[in-house]
Order: sequence, then C-alpha cells, then structure tokens
Amino acid sequence: MADSGTDDAHQPYREAIRRRVCAVCLDSAADGSCRLSGLRTCALDQHLPRVLEAIRHVRECRDDTYAAAIEARVCRHCSDRDDHGACALRQEGRCALAVYLPLVVEAIEEVDGGDEEA
Repeated sequence: MADSGTDDAHQPYREAIRRRVCAVCLDSAADGSCRLSGLRTCALDQHLPRVLEAIRHVRECRDDTYAAAIEARVCRHCSDRDDHGACALRQEGRCALAVYLPLVVEAIEEVDGGDEEA
C-alpha cells in the first residue's frame, strides 16, 4: 500500500493495513516501502473505502445472525421474558448477553481458534 499522502478518516485503517498486510505483501520492498509506487495503484489504496464498507456490512450481518441465533436458542428459555416473549431487560439494554454479544462472540472465537466458519 503506497502512502497516499492524505490525512483523511481512513488513515488509521491505512496504517493498520501497512502493519499487518504490507509487511508480508509480495510487492513490499526490503525497506518496507511499496514497489508498486509509480507502476500502478495498490488495490487496497484504490478501493479502501469500499473494502471498509463491505467488511462492515458482513460484520453487521454476522452480528444480526448471532443475535437471531441467541434469541432463538437462548432467549426463548430465559425466565426474564414475559408471557408474550418480550424481554424488558433486553429492551432496556440491561441484559449482559444482548449488550456484550459482540465481545462474547470474540471471546468464543478466540478460544475456538478464530472465525473458521465465516
């Protein structure tokens, strides 16, 4: 990923990609610079906003999928639901499972060895 020279909202992502991706990229020079500079634009530089959008979309869909699975497999057995199946704790943001679900998923994925099913 070549240095775009811009100080935009994407800069933290560019830096993170440089650390994690450019460090192992086949187009990286020994000094860490991008050998594509002047030849062509790196796809990560060229499409970064769209890459971020796509990854965020998948993450959001995944979170929705996890929430639906928890509701179907866990919440329906919870004693905090009323006779109609509604949960005041969840609606008020006081259910730890609902509030911290993304962190719970990350912790489980960490123990299971990553996100192998996605």
